[in-house]
Amino acid sequence: MKFSQRKSGTRSGIDMAPIVDVIFNLLIFFALTLNFAISSGIKVNLPKATGEIVEIKDVNIHIAKDGKVYFNDTLMRSANSLKQEFQKIPNKDTLVIIRADSESLHGPVVSTMDLAKTQGFSKIAIGVEPKR
Repeated sequence: MKFSQRKSGTRSGIDMAPIVDVIFNLLIFFALTLNFAISSGIKVNLPKATGEIVEIKDVNIHIAKDGKVYFNDTLMRSANSLKQEFQKIPNKDTLVIIRADSESLHGPVVSTMDLAKTQGFSKIAIGVEPKR
């Protein structure tokens, strides 16, 4: 068998342009995916939202910017004192409204919600200011 070169000037072989395009697109895709995986997240300014207006006859818990927890305008020194206040409420269908400062940490809010849930309260809401 003899292999001869074509004299017409055309080259046979694999066209590399589509392969380079695919590799380049994959490189961009993985670079962007890695960038989003490393980023810490989106900064949001909470708690401004549209919602229902609720009367302040229910249990109100305020969480200040520094993490201090107030139960109906009374400062709670510990989680145990907050637990005792929850135990004093006979009606467990009472709505518990947690009004956390927009710059407060997430931890006190979650622990307060968890404490209310473990004490038998099923109606827990987050208080927000209405959007204007």
